[in-house]
Amino acid sequence: MLKRFWSSLDKKYAKICLYASVTVIVTLIVVCLLYWTTGFWSRLWTIFTAVLKPLVVGGIISFLLSPIVDRIEGLFSRKKTHKWDRPVAILLSFVIVLAVIACILIILILTIYKNISAINFESLLSIADLVQSDVKSLISTIEEQLKNIGISMNQLGGYVTGFLSGVKNVVTTLFFGCIFSVYFMIDGARINRYWKRAFRIITSKKEEERFERFWNDADRIFSGYLRGQFIDALLVSVITGVVFLILGIPDALLIALLVGIGNLIPYVGPIVGYASLLLICIPQQAFTELISGMIALVVIMIIDGNVINPRLLSSNIKIHPLLVVAALIGGSALGGFVGMLVAVPVAALLKLEFDRFLKDKEKDAF
Repeated sequence: MLKRFWSSLDKKYAKICLYASVTVIVTLIVVCLLYWTTGFWSRLWTIFTAVLKPLVVGGIISFLLSPIVDRIEGLFSRKKTHKWDRPVAILLSFVIVLAVIACILIILILTIYKNISAINFESLLSIADLVQSDVKSLISTIEEQLKNIGISMNQLGGYVTGFLSGVKNVVTTLFFGCIFSVYFMIDGARINRYWKRAFRIITSKKEEERFERFWNDADRIFSGYLRGQFIDALLVSVITGVVFLILGIPDALLIALLVGIGNLIPYVGPIVGYASLLLICIPQQAFTELISGMIALVVIMIIDGNVINPRLLSSNIKIHPLLVVAALIGGSALGGFVGMLVAVPVAALLKLEFDRFLKDKEKDAF
């Protein structure tokens, strides 16, 4: 009877049904395993992101410092190559960067000190006496105002704790990123040769050529974008500082520094500049300087967006502004400031590979 039933079946459709049933069963098993091991996968993802962030930061630092390291190493090994050329060049490069950061911090401290020295401390003491006389009513008023906007004191403490935790994570990521960058710059060529050999052994010649092409594209886009953005931020900061000093805008160097830092991320520099002008000029009642600074900043950003930035990035980054905004949102959600910094080159690389994929398919079709 079974033989008669089996012989009456259509072998082709029976095989399709069997494959479909096996696929459904395997899918259900995988879904159940993922559901039962949710804690394990979340911990694994936490570990993966914790390792990935300093790796990305280390890669960015090594990308940015490699030209300086190569130039200093070339000065040392002009007549004879030494074993200490590369490590000493890396050390001097970090010293130069730290010196620049120290100069920036000195400018910030001097600006803050100048603003503090201009404060009328007698009025502050009188305000403090008034506050001290009725502290309880002040606290209750603050709590009532916070409740009106939907924030409790416990939530406020949670926000402060979260901010401090974020600062600690940034410092930790930056520290380990610097360590990774040192290893990348010392053993970069060796690491590259090792993985090229491993990929050659594991995959075919065609896959190796495809991977090498992808790697060259990624290197060109990331290095061109990151170095271009940092040079662009430096130029915009210098130009803004010189123009603002000529116009007599208060704290011109501080505003120029903030504009340069904000300009590392697309579309953020102008927002930081306008906000800094408002926060500094309005309390000092420098309304004429505020208007002239706004106009000057608009002109600087137009020149930067149409002349300086495109020339620095050349043809490495060709991406629509809408995709830039989407990439920044996604990068910020995944990796904070670091994610926003690398989001645009990642999006540009994915777009380039997708365009190349479409071109290959179109060539095969016609």
